[in-house]
Amino acid sequence: MKRKIWSTVVALSMACSLLAGVSVNAAEGNLLEEIKTKGAMVVGTSATNAPWESIDEDGNYVGYDMDLINEIASRMGVEVEIQDMAFDALVAAVQTGKVNVAIASMGAKEERKEKVDFTQMYHQQMNVYIAPKDSDTEITDMGDIVNYNVGVQSGTLPDQYITEQVDNGKMKESQVSRYEAPENMILDLEAGRIDLVAGDKNQAKEYEKKYDVKIIFECSFYGTGENIAVPKEQPELLEELDSIIDDLREEGFLDELALKWEVD
Repeated sequence: MKRKIWSTVVALSMACSLLAGVSVNAAEGNLLEEIKTKGAMVVGTSATNAPWESIDEDGNYVGYDMDLINEIASRMGVEVEIQDMAFDALVAAVQTGKVNVAIASMGAKEERKEKVDFTQMYHQQMNVYIAPKDSDTEITDMGDIVNYNVGVQSGTLPDQYITEQVDNGKMKESQVSRYEAPENMILDLEAGRIDLVAGDKNQAKEYEKKYDVKIIFECSFYGTGENIAVPKEQPELLEELDSIIDDLREEGFLDELALKWEVD
């Protein structure tokens, strides 16, 4: 009896080892080939960020990023499968293989680059400070933000910049409110629960159309822009995406997208 039990344990152990080997090999495989074999690329986004990505009245994913990733996929000969999630979950989704790539007006900040790779920049964007429309607040320097109660969308570059001000002792943590849903951030701004919002210019232009808020200052926190997140150790996929972005830039496609979506 003991011999049979031991044999079973050994067999199970070997099976687990084989399964683990398969998992590792899959993770180390050529993701570009897998995408093309499947005929679809699973794309992570956070569809609360017009004009980059949002959901229209018919339930379609629309925006600059959505047009871009669909054109890229078309040139790869594959379809796009969108996975919508919170912005600050996207890097982990790419890292763990839940999605193949992520596009969501995402900058290649150093903290993210430790976990995933990024394509070249396909657009460079300005940051802004937003105030209620009837506010008389004046900002003359990017660093003046430390004097106010500020809202930011979690996981964004504005969040990183404001967090650095806290870490450097220039602001108190109690001055910062972080939001997963940017609409809640703007509603709090309108209601006077926060003084200012730090965000992206093109997103802020959409807020100006829908809410009683205004842009009062433009800046660039890090001089970065938008990139597509790709898993580490996937040079073939990264090269393919960069090559297509090069073509789209040379053909004027990116300029046309900027005009279509009124992106600066």
